[in-house]
Amino acid sequence: MLHIPQLLKPDELELIDSLLNESAFLDGSKTASMAAKAVKNNLQIDRQDQDTLPRIQAIFDEALRASPLFQIYSMPAQIVPFLLSKYEIGMAYGWHVDSPFMGQPPIRTDLAMTVFLSGPDAYEGGELVIQGPQGVTAFKAGKGDAVVYPCQYLHCVNPVLSGQRCVAVSWIQSQVKDIGHRQILFDLNQVHGSLYQRDPNAPEANLLLQAHSNLLRMWAGS
Repeated sequence: MLHIPQLLKPDELELIDSLLNESAFLDGSKTASMAAKAVKNNLQIDRQDQDTLPRIQAIFDEALRASPLFQIYSMPAQIVPFLLSKYEIGMAYGWHVDSPFMGQPPIRTDLAMTVFLSGPDAYEGGELVIQGPQGVTAFKAGKGDAVVYPCQYLHCVNPVLSGQRCVAVSWIQSQVKDIGHRQILFDLNQVHGSLYQRDPNAPEANLLLQAHSNLLRMWAGS
């Protein structure tokens, strides 16, 4: 799981807030599939919206392209256009696993992404809770922050007790399907970055970059 602080800049958040205020929201359970439909209770901007939704999605597209941390961690091949969700008092999303394929045309969902559009002081409850290999982790990140995590993990959104929780969610098909391979490549990239900062021409840095490139070549598309 990866926490990306301040994926969105203050001016981008201000524009998104304005567009959200202009948007019409519908019952979010209509976009759920399989067992998730029974446990989903939120509101979402209509996917057929041709006014505010495309403009918000364009902001996210640019933010993802400009985020080295997102690119290095997820190695995206394809990204499902963001859905914009709102949770009012009493709303929640029970425990579920995301569908293995989403979007039109469908893509394989290797990673899920939540971008927090409300600050942690704007609502009570509403934590994103993920059940991973190390146990259960709850996220209530800062406004503009993002969390990226593997889709095979069970997760939920706790009931909102007061205020309003706004988020954007998307799913990513990675160039590298295997979760273990992705983690190895991410770790190698982080170590290479540290070595490169000390000495861009260090033989160790070049050797590590070579190993990373060869492993990516071996595992990409798998």
